Amino acid sequence: MLARIVGIILGLILSTSGYVVAGWGSLGGWAANLDLGPFEPHRPFAGGAAAILGGVLLVAALTPRPKPKRRKTAVTGPMDIGGLELAPVLAEAEAPIVTPLAPAPQVQPAAAPVLDMTPAAKPTPAPAPVPETFAQMRERMIAFSRAESWADAARTLMAMKAAARGDREQAIAYRDLGDFARGQGQLDDAAEAYETAVSFARDARRAAPNDPAVLELLAGTLAGVGDVAEAEGRLDDALSAFEESLALRRSSGGREAQDPSAQRALSVSLERLADLREDRGHRMRALDLYRESYDVAARLAAADPARFGPDLALTRQRLAELEAKVAT
Repeated sequence: MLARIVGIILGLILSTSGYVVAGWGSLGGWAANLDLGPFEPHRPFAGGAAAILGGVLLVAALTPRPKPKRRKTAVTGPMDIGGLELAPVLAEAEAPIVTPLAPAPQVQPAAAPVLDMTPAAKPTPAPAPVPETFAQMRERMIAFSRAESWADAARTLMAMKAAARGDREQAIAYRDLGDFARGQGQLDDAAEAYETAVSFARDARRAAPNDPAVLELLAGTLAGVGDVAEAEGRLDDALSAFEESLALRRSSGGREAQDPSAQRALSVSLERLADLREDRGHRMRALDLYRESYDVAARLAAADPARFGPDLALTRQRLAELEAKVAT
């Protein structure tokens, strides 16, 4: 109904506008001076076209339309309702034509489909991933560092810091952060990380005063403190840190004689302190430290020349240079 009304209104508007624009009859006189722009040369044609279009709309709107015939429809495919598939059925069925001589055929109802109501077996859930341990994170960080994948190493370090539990793991995480920052030339960040690591390592030592691993952790962290202090020109702080680190490694007693890594750490501590003593003009004290380091390096090289031979060669060279300086 709405479409008919719109068609009648549009038809009247177009017919009347076309009649006026074309100048037909007495109504067209007032529009004779109306400028149609580019369509002015075609005024009669434009007006006639609008009038014809309006008349067509009026005729179409006023012409009655036949009602559509109702047709039978059938569902020829399965329908899915609520997850169940139903057999095809007729949407509208006509009753069969029955004659007096023939009885109406008996239609046997179709058997209802049997639905399997057995619950489906639930899938076995995948096992939850085992969280990575602190030690595994550290191994991965070391691998990234050796491969010079610094961004991955830094992300792993942050994960280690968040996962660290207890004083020992906290000390290790902050010491590694200090090593990483020092390797990147960020001395202020390295110094802050080392100081935090020393604090945790001291707490760990109070809990286990005779644990060699804790002693080495504190000694190594103090060596990092000394390296940063020496690089920044704080020689007194560096000297104090190196001396405490050396004292801790000496205090391990017989462990140095059994563990090559501990012996090498002791040799490194002796030479770091010796170099700093030489820089401060204490050549005789530096010479004594280098001779002690040479003895340790010689024992290591005799046991494993391939591994510790280069260390012995460097120590021998530095000792010879220092002896030459003292002799002059």
